[in-house]
Amino acid sequence: MGNLSAKTLPIVDWASASDIPDLIAVWWDSFNDDFIRRIYPQTPDGRQWLERAFAKNLAPRTDPDIPATEVIIVRDPDTGLPAAVAVYRIIPEGSDAARRSWRARWPALGDLPDIREDVWTEFYDPMEKTQAYLLGSRGHVYLEALGTMAQHRKKGYGTALVQYGNDLADKLGVECYLDASDMGRPVYEANGYVVQDTSAVVEKRAGVSMVRPRTRKD
Repeated sequence: MGNLSAKTLPIVDWASASDIPDLIAVWWDSFNDDFIRRIYPQTPDGRQWLERAFAKNLAPRTDPDIPATEVIIVRDPDTGLPAAVAVYRIIPEGSDAARRSWRARWPALGDLPDIREDVWTEFYDPMEKTQAYLLGSRGHVYLEALGTMAQHRKKGYGTALVQYGNDLADKLGVECYLDASDMGRPVYEANGYVVQDTSAVVEKRAGVSMVRPRTRKD
């Protein structure tokens, strides 16, 4: 395992294709309220779609102008299995809206009945709108998802994954963006993220838009 952040006690690591079954277990355990289960249903269709999603996210980047994806994990020290996961998108400066869109980031919808495009559109379109409103075409690091299995919470795993993104953004000299749940918001605030007012572009959305300002570490 590679120690990607020396500033936190938990060791963070890049996920690999062999981790996909366990990544799905983390995903389902972390995102399991009724609302989120409409988006990521815990069904055979839902599993098949997540397998595709992680395979796509873990595939090598072939075009430097396309946003890169990193799937970062913290492993259970006893079993070595993923216990927490974060999906980061590294958005290049000036990348066009189509390449930044959730439709480009995630696998195509439509052939698995449980994965409903109307539900995805309702969930992701407002977030996409606020992200564009706040950041425009500036390069940034986007924390799209972060989840920790219930039995591993309160161990600093989420903080370690957030700090990884902060360190990456500082290295690149860019801002960070995320959409926070009520549960996650205190962790993000403690790590430099600031709540943004997006009422000018959306009235109702699932999360709270937060930005960590651009900094450089000399």
